[in-house]
Amino acid sequence: MTLEIPVFYVKDKQAFSKKHGIMKMLGNPIHLARRLASEGTKLIHIIDEDAKKGMATNLDVYDKLTCFINIEVECGESEAIIEKLLLVKARVVLRLPGGLDLARWKEKKRLLAGIAAPDYNGDADGVHDVLLEQADEKQMKRFIGLGKRVILPETEDIRLKKQAFGALKLISQ
Repeated sequence: MTLEIPVFYVKDKQAFSKKHGIMKMLGNPIHLARRLASEGTKLIHIIDEDAKKGMATNLDVYDKLTCFINIEVECGESEAIIEKLLLVKARVVLRLPGGLDLARWKEKKRLLAGIAAPDYNGDADGVHDVLLEQADEKQMKRFIGLGKRVILPETEDIRLKKQAFGALKLISQ
């Protein structure tokens, strides 16, 4: 069974959906996450627009969220922000290949995930899960063969979904 993983954006301590580049406010991310958890959601994917710019604006939100649900946060390459996310047991999502040496977080590898673009040919060393930017069977099989859990973007391809650990689903309201 493939895990459905809701996706929303966080900026200035507020949750947003995004469609065609336009962000629409969803409200308090803690209230949204509680609702999702009550509906059976096990993991939430958050794209932190502030952290991508190196601002730690939303870290207290994540500290509260990790008390009742698993989260993974796309946050850019600020080592200080990554350290704080790992401290509260949030999963950290980074682009592959990145400019950071992930070996320094070897003991926390299960909390690291990497985003692989369609042209990424590396082995995703240092991360536990790989999020594919596009649903691609060849790339998916390669990462599964490397022992990675693969998370796909929303896809209608049932064959790919069945093989994947999870599928991202944008929240829209």
